[in-house]
Amino acid sequence: MSLNRKLLTLAILVFGIPHWVQAEEKQRKFEINVGISTPGMIEMQDSELSGLGFEHFDDYYDQPLSDLDKESYKSTLYPCLSVEAAYKLADAGFFKRLDLVGFVGLHNVYFENIDIVNNNISKETATKLDILVGIRYNIIKNTYFNMYSQFMAGGAVGVKSGYWKMMSEKWSEGGSPTMQFTFLGFNVKLGRRESRLGAMVELGFGSEYAVSNLFIIPGVRTGLSYKF
Repeated sequence: MSLNRKLLTLAILVFGIPHWVQAEEKQRKFEINVGISTPGMIEMQDSELSGLGFEHFDDYYDQPLSDLDKESYKSTLYPCLSVEAAYKLADAGFFKRLDLVGFVGLHNVYFENIDIVNNNISKETATKLDILVGIRYNIIKNTYFNMYSQFMAGGAVGVKSGYWKMMSEKWSEGGSPTMQFTFLGFNVKLGRRESRLGAMVELGFGSEYAVSNLFIIPGVRTGLSYKF
């Protein structure tokens, strides 16, 4: 092979690789991540955050009998498990920074309701499944790093448990909302450039993760992601 042909081949490779990589990255419109988080704002009506488990006990005998079922109980809150999926809306133009987001969150609480009047204790594991959709705004997004904010809203399945009913009433007379606002989310690629795995952390407030009843103090969700 002549020197000129070798130089031409090298030039094609050097200038062509960025376009091929860009084309490959454009095909990766989907991201899915699996995470674990602090309990949501509804559970935070129950107790303060303390480690991986959360315990709370109220026993107010000076309350009216009609309110004792809301105050006499013991509960253990567990971290929430969740799956989140994002779809990139466009490669250019107005929508290039926007992703369509879907979220499913599983919440579990071990609950003992103490009936003081009848001297009876009922036990159950209160479980609910939240399903939300929303929009993500990508503040910074490149091959190795992504920083974003997002908002999601939806509904809950499996909220017939007395625990969720009681916490919802503590939240508001109008019921508890199912929504999540992510102040900031971060996703960092793991491994080499061609890797599709990443580590993610989200800071936010809502029904999916929080650490208190205060909007300004964010809850934490962390996990692993995969892009394709």
